[in-house]
Amino acid sequence: MRLAHISDLHFGSFALSPFQFFSKRWLGNFNFLLTRKRQFAYNRLMALIELFKEEKITHVLITGDLSVTARNVEFSMGQRFVDLLNKEGFEVFTVPGNHDHYTRRSYRKRSFYRFFEGKYDANCPFNLRDHKISYTQVADGLWLVGLDTAVATPWTSSQGYFSIEAEENLEQALKQIPQNDKIILMNHFPFFHNDPEKKQLMRAPMLKNLLNKYPQIFLYLHGHTHRQTVADLRPNQLPIISDSGSTPHIKGGACHLINFENKNVHLDVYRHDAEWQKSETYQFPL
Repeated sequence: MRLAHISDLHFGSFALSPFQFFSKRWLGNFNFLLTRKRQFAYNRLMALIELFKEEKITHVLITGDLSVTARNVEFSMGQRFVDLLNKEGFEVFTVPGNHDHYTRRSYRKRSFYRFFEGKYDANCPFNLRDHKISYTQVADGLWLVGLDTAVATPWTSSQGYFSIEAEENLEQALKQIPQNDKIILMNHFPFFHNDPEKKQLMRAPMLKNLLNKYPQIFLYLHGHTHRQTVADLRPNQLPIISDSGSTPHIKGGACHLINFENKNVHLDVYRHDAEWQKSETYQFPL
């Protein structure tokens, strides 16, 4: 099994509808026109498919922000990309980011889940849409857990919220997974605070407490920051951190390829310079 972690794809298109001025969407729309449109190279995502085939990737994990303003046309663009991955035989798992629940209406209707699967396994009693979490066994002794902490926020905020409901459901799910098995947890937001409060995950200390309590969570995948990061926090009773940054961003975007061999986790960082090339390699004992 070989995993690919990508994030913050931000599929977008400029909207002319005057109804955007009745919600936060106009802000994201003009931000896309003035900045994001020039900062993202979506052709790099298409080139990833060939890289994944060459590297024999089996699972693609996307940690949110597939859209810019949660419009159906943007979700459709992201869905087409996911469909292409599926057609090549990759299993794809997603969680939403703050841009995917961008307006109160899109959050209330859970529009993201009209386009992307919220239940990872038919046997899982939880789904992301209704319970904020889902999980599946991806290999012998290895589980993937997805967490939805994205919410609609005021115009100047991009916070997430680890709700009491999500906390209770996540702990219940963790109790159902055999204690000797390993867990990969994917969430859009980091659980540590290196950004201004308006960008942070609310109730992050509660999530951190669960990570301390369940050391079988050895790998935490997230996005949101647009800063590529790899860090082994296990000396502090926390997981290995994988943040691929905003993968299609022309500066700093990356893709992380993860495989397991001889009781080690190998994580390769790929960056785009004319083509996708390996720039760093990490090895962590399990």
